[in-house]
Amino acid sequence: MSKHNELRAQHGEPAFKPYFLRYLATKGVDESAWAQAWNSWHTRMDADKSGQLWARFNAAQTALTMQAHFGDVADMSQEVRGGLTLDMFARLSAEASQPGVDFDGLLARHGVGMAVWNSGRDAWNQAMSQDTMHKITTQYGQLYAKYNPAHVAAMQAQAAQMIANRAAVSAQEEEPEVEYTVESALAELQSPVPRTRWHAAHLLAQKIQTELEGDRARQRQALAACVPQLLEALDRHDKETVSSAEAAARDLVELGQTGDEAKGAVTRCLLRGREHLATAQAAFAPIQNKNVPERIYLQSEIQDYTSLVETLEEILADWNDAGADADEASAPSVGGDRTADDEGLAAKAAGARSWWDKIMSLFR
Repeated sequence: MSKHNELRAQHGEPAFKPYFLRYLATKGVDESAWAQAWNSWHTRMDADKSGQLWARFNAAQTALTMQAHFGDVADMSQEVRGGLTLDMFARLSAEASQPGVDFDGLLARHGVGMAVWNSGRDAWNQAMSQDTMHKITTQYGQLYAKYNPAHVAAMQAQAAQMIANRAAVSAQEEEPEVEYTVESALAELQSPVPRTRWHAAHLLAQKIQTELEGDRARQRQALAACVPQLLEALDRHDKETVSSAEAAARDLVELGQTGDEAKGAVTRCLLRGREHLATAQAAFAPIQNKNVPERIYLQSEIQDYTSLVETLEEILADWNDAGADADEASAPSVGGDRTADDEGLAAKAAGARSWWDKIMSLFR
């Protein structure tokens, strides 16, 4: 499993699959045998009422996963912050957790003064709070476990107990889900949190096509509230809300919103998405074959933006084809008389085509 995840982070979906199959071949198994082995172990671990097998599996997988994603991170154990190395900070923390320890005596044995302990503790805690890739926290955890093996055993026993209790917890009656209504969605559209508004707009778009079908008045009301949020998602999303932008584009299509405003928002989103994708790919290339946590985050980002770009390109292509078909269908017959109204409509169509051709030229 850890190799499966490592290769997926390295090569992405679905490109990792051939690499994984080659890895299995080096172990003398194929994909079918691996799947059967996994299912067999899964069944066996589920049958272990003590939870010990699952706990041991999780511990082993965690160790391998740490190596796969943090193995090439530079050793920080001797790095000093606030007068303390990370190793000493972890050691003092681990030994201080023992029952009945004399903390002043502990510091004295290691030649560390209280002032240094306080400054080092604060400095390392601050560094870990800013460690978005969890490099420091991971190495701290490994050092802490090294100096307090009893803690590791206790955590594994606790994990086993939690797993053993899963059956009892899952058997408890679940609370009924609260129905998400049109009114709920309309209320959430007023949220100050963009992600909440965009999610509500997505759900409302679905209800417009299902629950509100046939109720023209409520459909118009919901549509008027929903569409601005979908357009906002396309223009204001970030890397954490890429899926909201992709869903918004699909919702606009399904709601029949194919006017200039929607096309403009989709076009701007595509241009920005392509730029962000190129930036992420450039950052990923130097670390593709390194066991560092940035690889996981960048690969996920690349996958998200690749999906967004492909979806938007497909939508724009469909709109362009539909526009061309409409132009052809509305063209006057050869030799037919053209009225003033015909001329006016033709001029408007030509203007629209000119605008759209300019937009589409950006992608040629």
